[in-house]
Amino acid sequence: MKKSFEKYTYGGLMLFAVGSFISCSSKTPTPAGGVYFSKVKTIISQNCLSCHSSTGSWQGRPTAFDTDDQIAALYASIKSSVADPVSPRNKRMPQGGSLNKKDIDIIVAWYNKGGKSTD
Repeated sequence: MKKSFEKYTYGGLMLFAVGSFISCSSKTPTPAGGVYFSKVKTIISQNCLSCHSSTGSWQGRPTAFDTDDQIAALYASIKSSVADPVSPRNKRMPQGGSLNKKDIDIIVAWYNKGGKSTD
């Protein structure tokens, strides 16, 4: 009986150790600021801040992207303005053009993950 108990205990511990190792090793830590969000911030910096910042040409307007919180809070509007069909209520941004497909795809992927500053 004792050997049988030891055999099962040892087997259970090995199974637990191997399972823990596999589950931990398959998770890649997300860099600070998130994978998508850091790319979205770069896109916004290059294409939006000349107007949509506290010092931009639209100074004082309701849409500013000065902080991570402001960007994350407006994630649905950001996605709509670059990826959704144009309509009277949905203007294409940036003004006078469109982002390239790669940048649009990054914003849509970020939106699909919830538009957080940690994605």
